[in-house]
Amino acid sequence: MYEFWGKSLDDQTGLSPRWVSTYLNQRHVAQIQARVPEPRPAVPHKVSGYSLTHPAREMLCWWLSVRGDQHIPTADDVDLRSLVELTPYIRYMSWEGEESLVIRVFGSALCEAAGMDLRGIDLFSFGEYESKQRDIARLKLLPRHPCGVIAFWNITDQNGMAHLLEMMTLPIGPGSDGKDRIIGTVMPIMKPEEMPEVWDKTMDMEKHLDFHDALFVDVGHGIP
Repeated sequence: MYEFWGKSLDDQTGLSPRWVSTYLNQRHVAQIQARVPEPRPAVPHKVSGYSLTHPAREMLCWWLSVRGDQHIPTADDVDLRSLVELTPYIRYMSWEGEESLVIRVFGSALCEAAGMDLRGIDLFSFGEYESKQRDIARLKLLPRHPCGVIAFWNITDQNGMAHLLEMMTLPIGPGSDGKDRIIGTVMPIMKPEEMPEVWDKTMDMEKHLDFHDALFVDVGHGIP
């Protein structure tokens, strides 16, 4: 599995403190589990030939478990206590308008890699860009044609080097507030032999991510 290290927000020149380093350690990431009742739902190792990262598989396992007999889980089904081991790698967002997707949970491992906490930020508030409407449409498609999506994005670090990210995203239906949501994990993709001992990059959050590809995940209703 892939490893994901960052620098401490308190000390951008030093290594992450122990509690953060644990979450970003490859051996730890390979062992995390969603807390779901047995028997655990069967989750594929591959989607369209692509091997899912371990956090992505555990997120899908949790989603299938809490969905029950519904098409998709609702906000009332989201209990972060069942996702405690996955939370450092999770982003959980709610639609606050037609083109407003606000980040409500942004895991500690993601904060480290981004160099900031993005909670409360509207994902589409950074101005217009060429593929904005396509990106919005893709995410809005998920609850309408119940499915998940694994999107691959290139993001650059402070030195201008590109890194490929896997973003597993699954739909969450509205709770009492009537707002649709999405939840998912973020993990970098690197070959094991290319993985540095310590991840010492900070992602440049001022630049738009560069879309690379997307694979839709059949959760029992077919794919669009």
